[in-house]
Amino acid sequence: MRINQHYQKIFNSSNESLFIQKIYSEITKLLSENLSLSLREARLEARFIIEHTLKVQHQYLIKNSNELIKPEKFKKIMGYVKERLSFKPLAYILKEWKFYDMKFFVNSHVLIPRQDTELMIDLILNNYQKKENLTILDLGTGSGVIGIVLASKFKKAKVLLTDLSSKALFITKKNIFFHKLKNISTLKSDWFEKISNKKFDLIVSNPPYINKIDTHLKNKELLFEPKNALISEQKGYADITKIIKLSPNFLKSNGALYIEHGYNQSRKVKELFQKNNFIKIKQKQDINKIYRITSGVIKI
Repeated sequence: MRINQHYQKIFNSSNESLFIQKIYSEITKLLSENLSLSLREARLEARFIIEHTLKVQHQYLIKNSNELIKPEKFKKIMGYVKERLSFKPLAYILKEWKFYDMKFFVNSHVLIPRQDTELMIDLILNNYQKKENLTILDLGTGSGVIGIVLASKFKKAKVLLTDLSSKALFITKKNIFFHKLKNISTLKSDWFEKISNKKFDLIVSNPPYINKIDTHLKNKELLFEPKNALISEQKGYADITKIIKLSPNFLKSNGALYIEHGYNQSRKVKELFQKNNFIKIKQKQDINKIYRITSGVIKI
């Protein structure tokens, strides 16, 4: 990574006060030129860094773009930028991230919430009434984003969040406490292993699904994320297959499974749903027109 003299001067100018708009513009350029970020992504990250440091919302930056930033705040901002230029994901630097317009705490023991996964929430909200007394199971919950968002939307639901990792569940519980939700419980479990004599209206999961030889794993940012939450055996299908095969035993009559999968896995995932007694199978595309979510209702 090379930082030209112009940007180096910005880094070293911590004794100066600069305008919000000026800093925002310079950070955007720096991130887009040195990381594999689009201009849009760089703008978002620059914005998040400034908002986090100043402890303000986006609207504040818009209304106060000509405000001067104090030297100590500027120094902190540039510290975050330097760390980001090491390819460490911004979510892990800030120790928090937005998902479905809600704040979640994250660290290197959980995956960073991604926009692709928000599609699952959209689909469920479209298919269920918010006043329903649903029982929901979130398998491999990680930071808890899927289950917590659903618990916040379905106030009468009872939601169980499970994960094999105690360190991940620590973050899950922290997020549950932050959002003050009372309709959620957690359980340490290897998929369905510790779940006995329970049936659910809805099972959701974003399991590991990347093939261990997938070239995407060479991405420098992915090196910071927990491998056991990314990689699955059997060319990425081991965990997906297990969840689809076992879910019928834990679903109520007409219960549904929603699962996220890889960009090239939709055909085989659909076949697995068909082989395991699911009907009304639907597959939805993300914003890039790639099938990412498959759902089905159990035929009992």
